[in-house]
Amino acid sequence: MDELLKRIGLSDEKASGELAALFTEKTVASDDILFDYGEPAEELYFLKDGHLAVYKFTGFLEKMQVIALLDSGAVVGECAVLHEHLRSTRVTAIKKSTLLVLTKKSFMEYQQLFPESASRILTYLLSIVSLRLEKTSGRLARIL
Repeated sequence: MDELLKRIGLSDEKASGELAALFTEKTVASDDILFDYGEPAEELYFLKDGHLAVYKFTGFLEKMQVIALLDSGAVVGECAVLHEHLRSTRVTAIKKSTLLVLTKKSFMEYQQLFPESASRILTYLLSIVSLRLEKTSGRLARIL
């Protein structure tokens, strides 16, 4: 949790403590599905330990393709706090993984109490989404 707070850049000790208290821990066994395509996005995850695979439908029948492999420290499911959203991917555990979970509801309450800190979190998430989009665009350009 300390590493995550450092990455986000929260300097307010009270806001950091309140944020840390909102997280719950979840363990996913190897080959278990963390979340699936079409499910409501209600939780944001920080991968504390383990490895996850992100799958996306290819458009050919029901075939899926691995589009990302995530290691410890990764954020997954960030759209859960950005807007009402249905999951567009399936995420499974490659090996037993431990995650920190933040629900959309908890984040919204946190945002009311600590708007500046919530803004820092959203900025951090936006930087991750932007980097992923940049990498995806680069891969697509090489394919085309």
